[in-house]
Amino acid sequence: MRVLHAHPVPSPFTKHTALGYYEENMLEKFLTTFISHKDYFLSSAIMKAIPYLKRDIERKALEELPFEKIKPYPYKELLRLFASRYSSPLLTDKVFEWAEYSFDRWVASQVNKTDVDIVHAYEHAALATLKQAQAKGVFAIYEQPSQYHTFFAPVITEQLKKYPQLASSETELLFNHKSEYRNRRRDEELAHADLVLCNSSFTKRTLLDSKIEANKIQVVPYGFPNVLDIAKVEAKTENTKPVIFLNAGTQNLRKGLHLLYNAWRKANFSPQQAELWLIGKNTLPAELTRDLGENVKIKDSIPRDELMELYREADVFVLPTLADGFAMVLSEAMSQGVPVITTQNSMAPDFITHQKNGWIVPVGEEEGLLNQMKWCVENKHLLPKIGYEALQTAKKWQWKDYRKKVTEVVQNQFLLYNERKNNK
Repeated sequence: MRVLHAHPVPSPFTKHTALGYYEENMLEKFLTTFISHKDYFLSSAIMKAIPYLKRDIERKALEELPFEKIKPYPYKELLRLFASRYSSPLLTDKVFEWAEYSFDRWVASQVNKTDVDIVHAYEHAALATLKQAQAKGVFAIYEQPSQYHTFFAPVITEQLKKYPQLASSETELLFNHKSEYRNRRRDEELAHADLVLCNSSFTKRTLLDSKIEANKIQVVPYGFPNVLDIAKVEAKTENTKPVIFLNAGTQNLRKGLHLLYNAWRKANFSPQQAELWLIGKNTLPAELTRDLGENVKIKDSIPRDELMELYREADVFVLPTLADGFAMVLSEAMSQGVPVITTQNSMAPDFITHQKNGWIVPVGEEEGLLNQMKWCVENKHLLPKIGYEALQTAKKWQWKDYRKKVTEVVQNQFLLYNERKNNK
């Protein structure tokens, strides 16, 4: 049982999926774009030649696999990386599309000339790949890491009506002709899949609501990072400092950051009561973050090691997301003993029991978020206990558990696929 696994970006979930296949002796190759690896001449050369790109390159580290199991397709991804740093959102989007579709065609060519049983590709970078897999009679896996587009569009439309000041060049990308074309492409990708993998029951729900066949959908939630030492969580019980609310990741409409800004203003916490730390690139209109108060700290993107340190300093992680297939920042926070405030449109229904190991607030509403943040400040003595429960949840579903489960599901579904083929 040989698997060709393909994704343009070596993100944590794609790396762990590839590693899972490798551990089960199933991985033929992991096809990706640009990586950092000790045995890869190009990543070392670029870091030496262009030092200011070092952080971007290190984010693409993939040392867990031997290099002979990886096949990069790097140059167009490097152009996309430069575009994201130095050009407008519209131009960056054009380069992204060009690079991603080119990667898909390249993967399809690799499927054509490689003898494998299974191809595992991902949303929006898979159409040519899945078509080629089906043409060869290869089991075609399509992974859906985010909510389905038919669910997302009405949610965003409602928010733009309610908050017209959110309109920007970024939000235009959600509804222009390219968006319509991309959504049709996603529909076609799904039609060519033999198995659809989802990372949460929420993602599955958005597919079922769009009448995608239930019998070809399987849910395997992503794993949690290694957990923090429990003693460090318990040490927070002595904390007499203000409650620190943390948000990390891109600040955009989909993540519901405008709701957080407004709830924070309404809460009017004093610096002695609470602080809000916002970490990550802000793509929302700049005026939305004005006058948030002296107890708000804003930083651009930081290396992951620094972010993990900030989790350990925080008391509550807050993400009022409108739609996130999983939202890995939530699992990162919980693994560090930080309870989270979030919505049901994420991994929350699979892992969070309200008021026990975190809190689930209504989607798209400021009031529920505001009340929950006030509760946290008024009951700060309970936060370490809830954080401890969050950590215990993380401990029960680590990345190693994910790797074991995802390969088990793929193996079982492949056997069923072969049975159906043989019975035709």
